[in-house]
Amino acid sequence: MNMKQTHIELPSYLDQSDVVRERFERLKKRPVILNVRGLGKQFDSTQGPVTALRGIDFDVHRREFVCVIGPSGCGKSTLIRILAGLETHTEGEVLLDRKPVSGPGPDRGMVFQGYTLFPWLTVKKNVMFGLEVSGRGGLPEEEALQWIELVGLSKFVNAYPHQLSGGMKQRVAIARALANQPRILLMDEPFGALDAQTRARMQTYLMEIWKNIDVTILFITHDLDEAVFLADRILVLKANPGEVQEVIEVPVPHPRTPDQLLSPEFLATRARLEELIHPPQDEKTGLSEDHLNMVRMVPVDDEVADVY
Repeated sequence: MNMKQTHIELPSYLDQSDVVRERFERLKKRPVILNVRGLGKQFDSTQGPVTALRGIDFDVHRREFVCVIGPSGCGKSTLIRILAGLETHTEGEVLLDRKPVSGPGPDRGMVFQGYTLFPWLTVKKNVMFGLEVSGRGGLPEEEALQWIELVGLSKFVNAYPHQLSGGMKQRVAIARALANQPRILLMDEPFGALDAQTRARMQTYLMEIWKNIDVTILFITHDLDEAVFLADRILVLKANPGEVQEVIEVPVPHPRTPDQLLSPEFLATRARLEELIHPPQDEKTGLSEDHLNMVRMVPVDDEVADVY
């Protein structure tokens, strides 16, 4: 069967509607809470020093949602661990509210891809843990119940992690991270281990949570659709070493809904991310940098691509 292919003309990802432009104008008037200047990171190896990050510069405004994306090996997780104070940087500086970041602190909440809950504690006790350790005023149990309600798990306060689904575990992890009321929430591919349907629901949950509390979010992801759906701005890194390629202001208006996944603005932004992250083919060889040099191990006439 012959099917005629049609080419869809997309707008420029730089084009912004009046509503989106006005939103960015308001956003840029908010205080900058995170400054990253000339950030670099080197690791020692048997072959000598390896540069993981070099010359990283960006700012994040209060209540902004910033996604960081890039190819494998670009240093996304290294970057967020430095921001969390879990690793030291070798060059540059990181300032949160104009104060240098030199180690972990309650002003930064962290959510990892793995389910970092204590398996021997209930949902309530997991969320209470950070409150008790930080010694913040108030009643830890009462505050924990409020955060658990926020993430929609009030019916599971006495459940243990092994009794929860993956998405529910991450909602508990988000509640625990937010319970200390951090200035910024750092999320390292938190939905990467979830199935597609659960991941989509978690993205919607996160957007609702973000709209209702005073928190800034910096979110690491390898999923292009996720970055466009969630972010105000997308920081695109390139690999070897990790450097900033571009900072994209997402032209998709708020509120974000799944219907927008096929909108021209969404598709144009996704196409730009694809262009930046996946290298184009070499004009001479027709191959990209990530081409596999495969040895053929089947008969020449056994071509699966020709089977319809």
